[in-house]
Amino acid sequence: MKTRLALLTLALAASLTADTLLTDTAVFVQTDPKSPVLTRLKAGSTVTVVGEAPAGWRRIEVHGPFEAYAQSRDITKGLEVREGGHIYAAPRKDAQLLAVAAAGDKSEVIGLAGGDWCQIRLEKKLQGFIAVGETANVSADVKPMLPVTAAPLPAGPVTTVGRPVAMSAHTADTPRLFAGTLVLARRPLLNPNPLYDYQLTDSTGRRFAYVDTRRLLLTDKMETFVDREITITGTVRNTVDGKDLVIAAESMSLKK
Repeated sequence: MKTRLALLTLALAASLTADTLLTDTAVFVQTDPKSPVLTRLKAGSTVTVVGEAPAGWRRIEVHGPFEAYAQSRDITKGLEVREGGHIYAAPRKDAQLLAVAAAGDKSEVIGLAGGDWCQIRLEKKLQGFIAVGETANVSADVKPMLPVTAAPLPAGPVTTVGRPVAMSAHTADTPRLFAGTLVLARRPLLNPNPLYDYQLTDSTGRRFAYVDTRRLLLTDKMETFVDREITITGTVRNTVDGKDLVIAAESMSLKK
């Protein structure tokens, strides 16, 4: 019994080794230089090698946070990816699957990504691959999925959908940037008595959140923004019944 335990301990130690990178190195999602790049590590970084990998590659563990995507149906009312939800490298079903959300994972919605997709911030250890030997000479022309960093509040109309504004430790109270189409929430048959007068919808016409306009100081009339693609800066919260989301709008502009 002791011999078997010792062998298991040695096997585990052999599978978890630390290496120091001699050059700047791309970390790929798969053992393919054309696959998405999780991040790029600087020369001198220490990496932990885990598990096995094909010849010419090493499997390593990478720390987040990362910018990723999830379908709206996998987002909870708490603005996080539900347990079992799929997290992708790009906002489409055929994109590389990065992870399946598990209990204890930290994630939050930071914007819309068009259609039925949300952009998320994921704090989770992910495994990727680095090329060694001759494989390392193959250059990657794929844009890396860089760790999420604070972005400045835009001075004018925004052309990128769902990008986050600056975030602090108290992210629930920090304004974020959202993009979509502003429409009237009142619909005689489907929603005759809405909680708010307006709602933000995605490209499919699906409501992402109601829009609370009470804090807005607009020089233009609200009618100017209705049925138009817009960007809204504001904080997000749940409705009282917990069934929907509300954006407390602080500023609003037409998307050009």
